[in-house]
Amino acid sequence: MRPVPLVMVGANPRRAPFVPLSRALEDEASRRNLVASLAAHRAVAGAFVVATAARAEVYAVVEEGVDGYEVVTALLGACGPAGAAVAAHGCYGEGIDAAAHLLAAVGGADEFSSGEEDVKAALIRAVGEARAADVLSPLLSALAEAAGRLGCRLDSLGAEESLEAEAATAAELARRVFDHLERRRVLLVGASPLLEAVAAALGRAGAGQFSTVQAASGCGDAGVPLDGSPVVAPEALPVALGNADIVVAAAGTVPEPLGKRLVKSAMRTRRGRPLLLLDASEVPARAIDDRVASIDDAFLYTADDLARITRDAPWADLGRAPSRQAAIAEAVRDFAYQLT
Repeated sequence: MRPVPLVMVGANPRRAPFVPLSRALEDEASRRNLVASLAAHRAVAGAFVVATAARAEVYAVVEEGVDGYEVVTALLGACGPAGAAVAAHGCYGEGIDAAAHLLAAVGGADEFSSGEEDVKAALIRAVGEARAADVLSPLLSALAEAAGRLGCRLDSLGAEESLEAEAATAAELARRVFDHLERRRVLLVGASPLLEAVAAALGRAGAGQFSTVQAASGCGDAGVPLDGSPVVAPEALPVALGNADIVVAAAGTVPEPLGKRLVKSAMRTRRGRPLLLLDASEVPARAIDDRVASIDDAFLYTADDLARITRDAPWADLGRAPSRQAAIAEAVRDFAYQLT
């Protein structure tokens, strides 16, 4: 079967004519006029316009044998003098290259990507405008759906990667407090995705003695017991706090947040040994009272603290780019089958 003539024609944002064209397409009426012109052209079977402050791109399906670049740039010329300049300062792709450009843009990985733009929102708007003009062809609808699935997958990857990065931050803080984590005792209170990630990171960093607080009556979260680790009854929590070196807590296991009086009492038995407390609760809940931070030798970090520290940490993006690139490449391969 012959390939479907899918094309992408866009303005190069690194060239001077881009700015006035981008500003023209920020106007909804200008975009709708352009889409209507594309819909009325006898050689265009489908089209939509993706416009942000950092890009102005037309994705179109044209009749076989038609010069898609010439058709689209001629219609862009109707957007004003800047549109006419796209012919000299534009970018172009056809077939799978055109699809790959959009998928990479959704993933923030194409050469024109900007952290200030929202390509997913612009694509949703573009599809709506094309559908209203009855110019959303089945192929372009499939491309938009592929981009949407990719966006959801990347969002999921991003959440997982953020958890792993914040857990790595927690392990690094533990190393700074204790120098090494061998034989350090970790007490887990509650359950949350961040708590589980932190527990795993501490285990990889060398901490080998874990215990879990059993849920008090009437509290929903039973905690995250590790294989072979002891379970501590809620009434034994004061003793467990005194024995632990690192406490990772999430709201739900005990009726009230770990308070200043409880932690201060536990610190008396530690004889100057530091205690690292990590509140891994999902905001706005709290598992540890903020006033605990005022206790000598008690180091308290919340989930917000971990996120803030992680933003500037050298491991914040560790492994992120390869996994995102792999997801984009897989989406491109999957869509390639629809072009034949």
